[in-house]
Amino acid sequence: MDWFLLSYHSIGSLTLTVLLTVTITFLLLKKEKSPASWYLISFFIGNLAVAGGYFISYAVFDPFGAYHRYSTVAIVFGQAGLIRFAYLYPRNIHPKESRFMIYVALPIALITWLHFIFNTWGMEKIYKFDAHCFTFDFGRESGAVIASFFLLLIVIFLRKTIAFSEYNGRFRDSTDTNEKFSLSYLKSLPVRFLVGVMKVFHPVGKDAKATRTFAIALILLFTGGIANLMSKTGSISYEAYAYYMATSNMFTLFALVVGYLNTSPEPTTFMVKLVAISLVTLLLTFGTVANITLTLSDNAYDGARIEEIDRLKKSIIENDFDSLPGSIEYVIARPAYGGLFSDSYEKLYAKDPDFTTEAVLSGEKKDFALALHDKIEAVKKKNKNISMAEAEKIASTEITQKEPPMMSRLYRNAGKFFVHYDFKKGNKRYEIGYSYQQYRVYTHKTAIKLFYVIIGSSIAILLLFPVFFNSSLVKPLNDLLKGVTKVNLGDLTVKVPIKVQDEIGFLSSSFNSMVESIREARRELQDYAENLEDKVKLRTKEVQEKMEEVHALKVQQDGDYYLTSLLTKPLFYNANKSGNVKTEFIIKQKKSFEFRSKKADLGGDLCITGNLKFGTSDNFKRYTMAMNGDAMGKSMQGAGGSLVMGVVMNSIMARSAGNKRILGSSPEQWLTDIYNEIHGVFKSFNGSMVISCVVSIIDDETGEMRYFNAEHPYSVLYRDGKASFIEDDLKLRKLGLDSEIEFQVYKFQLMPGDAVILASDGRDDLDLTPNESVRTINHDETLFLKRVEEGKGDISEIEKRIKETGVITDDLSLLRIGFKEEIDDNEKPEPKGDNEAEETVLIDLDSEENVDSYYQEGKKLLKAGETEKALKVLSEGYAKSRSNLRLNKLLGLLSFKGKDYVTAVDVLGRYLEYDSDLTDFWFYLSIAEKKLGKYQSSLDAATKLKSIQPENVQNLVNMADLYRLLGNRGEAQFYSDEAYKLDPENKNLKKLIELLKT
Repeated sequence: MDWFLLSYHSIGSLTLTVLLTVTITFLLLKKEKSPASWYLISFFIGNLAVAGGYFISYAVFDPFGAYHRYSTVAIVFGQAGLIRFAYLYPRNIHPKESRFMIYVALPIALITWLHFIFNTWGMEKIYKFDAHCFTFDFGRESGAVIASFFLLLIVIFLRKTIAFSEYNGRFRDSTDTNEKFSLSYLKSLPVRFLVGVMKVFHPVGKDAKATRTFAIALILLFTGGIANLMSKTGSISYEAYAYYMATSNMFTLFALVVGYLNTSPEPTTFMVKLVAISLVTLLLTFGTVANITLTLSDNAYDGARIEEIDRLKKSIIENDFDSLPGSIEYVIARPAYGGLFSDSYEKLYAKDPDFTTEAVLSGEKKDFALALHDKIEAVKKKNKNISMAEAEKIASTEITQKEPPMMSRLYRNAGKFFVHYDFKKGNKRYEIGYSYQQYRVYTHKTAIKLFYVIIGSSIAILLLFPVFFNSSLVKPLNDLLKGVTKVNLGDLTVKVPIKVQDEIGFLSSSFNSMVESIREARRELQDYAENLEDKVKLRTKEVQEKMEEVHALKVQQDGDYYLTSLLTKPLFYNANKSGNVKTEFIIKQKKSFEFRSKKADLGGDLCITGNLKFGTSDNFKRYTMAMNGDAMGKSMQGAGGSLVMGVVMNSIMARSAGNKRILGSSPEQWLTDIYNEIHGVFKSFNGSMVISCVVSIIDDETGEMRYFNAEHPYSVLYRDGKASFIEDDLKLRKLGLDSEIEFQVYKFQLMPGDAVILASDGRDDLDLTPNESVRTINHDETLFLKRVEEGKGDISEIEKRIKETGVITDDLSLLRIGFKEEIDDNEKPEPKGDNEAEETVLIDLDSEENVDSYYQEGKKLLKAGETEKALKVLSEGYAKSRSNLRLNKLLGLLSFKGKDYVTAVDVLGRYLEYDSDLTDFWFYLSIAEKKLGKYQSSLDAATKLKSIQPENVQNLVNMADLYRLLGNRGEAQFYSDEAYKLDPENKNLKKLIELLKT
């Protein structure tokens, strides 16, 4: 059969033909087929007509092979069936439209097919060398219809995807309008379009996902239709189109079948899926291997011809043709340069006497006409407004100027078909021709072997794989399924047979073990039921004993908790006495418990404040220290860390500020030293105890804050009703951990009226859905800023707002630092309006502003050394108003130092009503009362000071002396002993001891 010669493209179409044949057979043999299945089968039959037609065209080396196009165009009938399927699957939501579309699609398909036959019947059959097949130079219209049908199908499936997909997003209310062409409907169109796009990309629901799968598959088929049109216009090579069509269609059509079977209610079997996947994998593998093999075969053929010509070049150039091998059909020559086609050929040698230059020129004329036709189409696509004459001129120029490549396989139609290879010598181009049929025979020898392998392997898979899978997979699974069914019916005597110890064997063995366990459990349950009363008594006794043991352990544990809480509470002390920098804090530990009717809590949060002096005795500045920390760990572990931190920090403050000490180092050096000291303490625990914290010191006059933040939540600035973070990134690792970040003291300038809020991570660790089964933990650290603003910087209000937001899941501590907040914003004078004229206003002598002028004047006189004049001015201001704190503070000190104890008692007592934490003033008040003989009032003031500073030696000596004066020598002796323990060298104490001995 000289006409049956498989070509380079045969195997790709063969694999697709085999797959479609098996698929259609399977669908036809399925029972209980729905109408949708029949329409899907019709589509696959249409694709089989395409694949089979292409295989025939690539295998039949005869003009008759051109009629394969009648088969390939028949795909339009399959597309019409798929249009009906698209409306029916998975359910028909447009019944009227679906009936109309099938009545329209079928006539269009029939007209398209008949139109193609009518125009090609009797048309000259041309041979496409790049496709290696006979065809008609006609088909753009049918190709356009095929592409249009695929585009219509894509639209139908995408529309159904949008209709089936659920949507509960933020635009849901905007798409609820159902009144078509109403104003609200028209306004909602952009939103509807956006929601539709979202549904396509993220379909929700089984039906929506199934229709989206079909839409994607049809997009691939549509690109195949476009590639077909492009190959006909020369935009892409036929080789690229053929390979894409065979490979993509195999994947796409298989995906359609699998998608349909997975979502269709029609029954199928696991065996079918296994065999189908195996077959597709094999066909795809063979198709790829065949493509590579045939490519190598082609290259080998070209290599042999080129090598042969290289040997014969000299003989050909010298016109010595006697030594030419019989495989060479002709040798012709033409000018070396002249483009792709030439009108001047010289026949040098021809094996067949009928081979003439006239035949060569006649063939070139046909080839030129075909090439010109395709090139004109390409030129008109690039230049849409160009005339036909101009397009033809440009196309002709491009073709004639293109030079054919040297020593590459080219094709010629000169009455017969030839392949030829060219080389140049001087001003001549030599063309050596070989029989094209012999080339096809050469390709056929390789392709036919692949043909037999693919057919044989497919038959083997279809016949042998079911047997193999049935014995090794399906039957064991069925045995296991039968066992599960019997157990569901209550039969616990089932035992699944195990033939092979593979994964299924392991699963069956596990199932048998499970059934045996259930059987044993049922037996034990029956035994329990028969002996329930005795077992209940025994278990009750055991439970009671365990409960008593647990209760004893609980009491012991709560005792440990309570002791630890007693140790930690005194360490968390607000010792700040600054008038300009106010501090307050709240600590709420997460762990709460009760021990011997006493409630307490325990945790790792702590706050400590105090005051420091830096400089020299003649020139120093006052600073306020504030520390907020959070020791890592729960309950006892966290409490242990906070206990260590509290002891260390209080020890540092006692060392740094005790006995009115003035530190000679700088604030930065002090912070650096205490960091190294605390870090060293926690490092000694080898990672079992670490702490995060912020330690800051604030200049009482300027508000300059120096601080370091050791991986603690960001500090918050509250200024003018707005909250913001002071830090913007991690500054340092926790104390006790090695830090890759170099230690550094940071500065921040506070303005009068500012407040800084330091807080532990309990501020962010909130359960936002406490009433739901799944906790939703807050991850928004900026949420705390909103709570600070809502609470207006008040830590009690902030805590309240946090608790309203969610349930706190960790320890919580809040420390507030306020700088120069004496003047309430509500008391500030109203600013003048833009249009108010300036007026001269008489000074109100009783106004607070005027009283403040007395303070400023008194301060100037005091600095000038005129103490008596300063006292006089301050006293006048005090007579005007007794609510100016700065004036009261200065007047109280000067009155005490000037031994005006009556004024001192009045002024100091009034000042302490506003600032009860100023320890020095309590001491001065006690001494002034004592000097006036008011011993009980003096003792009350001293007792208040002791509650603030229990280790103030001077106050302890004063209390002992007051108790002596009141006649209570026992208490006097007690406080003198306390003072002696702290400072045995105190001169006043020694005098008091002598008095107590008398």
